[in-house]
This record gives sequence, C-alpha cells and structure tokens, in this order.
Amino acid sequence: MSVKKIRVLEMIDDASIGGGQVHVLMLAKYLDRGKFEVGIACKGQGFLVDEAGKLDIDTISVSMDNHISLKTLREVAQMFRRSNFDILHTHGGTAGFWGRIGAFVAGRPIGRIHSYHGMHYLSKNHAFPRHLRVIDRLLLCLTDKVICVCPSDYRKGLEAGIVSKKKGVIIHNGIEIKRFQNLKERKALRTQYGLDGSAIVFGNVGRLHMQKGQRYLLEAFQAVKSRQPHARLWIIGEGELKCELEKLAQELDIHGSVHFFGARTDVHELLPAIDVFVLSSLWEGQPISILEAGAAGKPVIATNIDGIADILVNEKNALLVPAKDPNALAAAMMRLIEDTGLRNYLSASMKTTISDNFTAEKMTKRIGDLYQATYSKRFGKG
Repeated sequence: MSVKKIRVLEMIDDASIGGGQVHVLMLAKYLDRGKFEVGIACKGQGFLVDEAGKLDIDTISVSMDNHISLKTLREVAQMFRRSNFDILHTHGGTAGFWGRIGAFVAGRPIGRIHSYHGMHYLSKNHAFPRHLRVIDRLLLCLTDKVICVCPSDYRKGLEAGIVSKKKGVIIHNGIEIKRFQNLKERKALRTQYGLDGSAIVFGNVGRLHMQKGQRYLLEAFQAVKSRQPHARLWIIGEGELKCELEKLAQELDIHGSVHFFGARTDVHELLPAIDVFVLSSLWEGQPISILEAGAAGKPVIATNIDGIADILVNEKNALLVPAKDPNALAAAMMRLIEDTGLRNYLSASMKTTISDNFTAEKMTKRIGDLYQATYSKRFGKG
C-alpha cells in the first residue's frame, strides 16, 4: 500500500535571484520526494522558475501586488480552488499576505506556514509603515506555524506580537555545501579578470539597496585604496541604487578599482578569486551570502547587527564592525590585508561554522518534519 505524499506549495512573490528564492529552491530540491510533492508559486519568469524547471519541479505563475488588489485576491483564491495542496508555505511579506488571505477566501483546508526571511520592517534603521505590524498580527490567526531564520528575529517577532511562543520556531537557513567546494582554480580565474597575485580582492554580494549599506563600503574602500593601491572591490548584485553607487565610486575616484558585476547566478564560480568577503548591511535576517562565502573558505568582515551576530562571533570566525561606520570597516579591511595568519584562521573557523550548522540537508529535514507535524495536526493523519 503506497503512502500518500504531502503536497506542499512554496509561495514567494518574485522569481528573480535572491536569498529567499535560493531558500525556496533548496527546499524544493532537498525535501524527501518519497514523502512530499512540491510545487512553487511565483511570478511567471525569472531565476527561480528556470532553476525549478531544471529540477522537474512544477511552478504556478501568479502575480502578487504590493498593495491591496481585488485582481490579485481573485487570482490567488482561484489558484487554491483549482489545486489540492495540503501545506502552504509562504516566504516574505507579500506572498505571506496573499497566500494566507487567498487560502482563507478560497475555503481550502490547508496547513499554513509562513517564513520571515528577516524582520525588515521592525528594523530601527528604516521607517516602514506601522500598519504592516498590525496586518501580520492579524495574519497570525490564519497561520499554523511561523518560521524565523535566526534567534534575534524570533525575539523581535515575539515582542511585536507577530510571532507567538506556541506557533513560532527557529530554523536556520541552509546552503549546498558541496556547491562551494572544488571550485575553479584561483589563479586562472583572477587572470581572466586581469588581476595579478598582488591584488587583494574584497567581495560583496547583495541587492544594490540601502539595506546592504554599499555606500559605506565604497567609502571604506576609498581609505583602503589610498594605502593599498592594488586593492580591488567586487560588488555582485543588482538594484535601484546601481547608478547612485556607480556615481559615488566616480566621485571617490575609486571607479577604476571597483567592478560592479550586476546580478549573477554563478556567484560560487566568482568566490575563488575573492580574498575577503565584506557585508556592510544595516539590517538582515540571516544572509545567505555570508553562508556561501564561509562555505567557500572566505574570511568575513560584517556589520555587528541582528541576524549576522547570530552567526558570527567577533575575532572567532569573523571580524564584526558597527553599521554605518566606514572608518571601522576600513580598519578591519586593512587588518586582513596585513595579517595573513588571521585571514587563514578566520577562513578555517568560518568554514567549520557553516558545515556544522547551516547545510541545506539539515534545514530541509527540520522544515519537512514541521510539514508532517502540521499535516497530522490539521488532518488527523500520520
């Protein structure tokens, strides 16, 4: 007698490359296909749709507005009426709103799980509309379980009333460790980009958005370059601040040493050429980019903020600096240029941290167990 597979719908608003999309892809790839049948709902085109197709995972095209829209509500509700999913797992605020509301309106008996990939609107560094907290408090009533990716998010969620002790759970992000092993040879890759052995390359991966604090990184790099003319900075990502950041690099007279790569799906192939990974964010959940850099054996400099401080310990597996402080950031960058021993120590320590705690397999096993428990409680089946 065959055991019924639990049908899971992973729902996220955007299909373009980003931490949430990579997370969804890891779930779809690593969930036990003997127990689960997985589909993905998102916009009809983009990185996530393309990669899901390679894994033979079905995607449902659905557009989700960032404002109240009867059209979106009808489209999402119809999606649920036409389907027979057992578990809905929403990712991010937009999908979290439309998914849970749409399933409720459709009258579907479905387990509802929501992941916060960072409590962004609770950040003191940015003024998000206050009504978002009220909406999430109401949506908690339509939710079986809430996943927070780090302890600091869980604590902030409890304080804001958008997570409860009964429904909340902490499950760390995970990555494919093997994807960041046996990478391209460093020397050949650097030659490809016109770099010799004397150039120290700092790397940053993330959206070109105020959240990521790249303006402070550029200011710090200006100070570094004045002392180390051969230093280089690679910024990998796309976003609304691209033109502004490129203009700032010109104004700081460092544009010849800064390379803006744009959005890339092959970050793992660029990492071997990077000597030090730098994340200058103002707020975060649990950044995938740090996990990937650590798995690739890169020493890390990052801002000492919630989410990052849940992973990194200053002087133990990374160097942590205050946010919005280009002087402190430049000092840490110079320190790793001058101290090869510290670079090697942080690299080895970070690699161990990631391999012991942040693998896709561990993450997916815990989330799969949560799906099964939610299914059993809602439908009374083992």
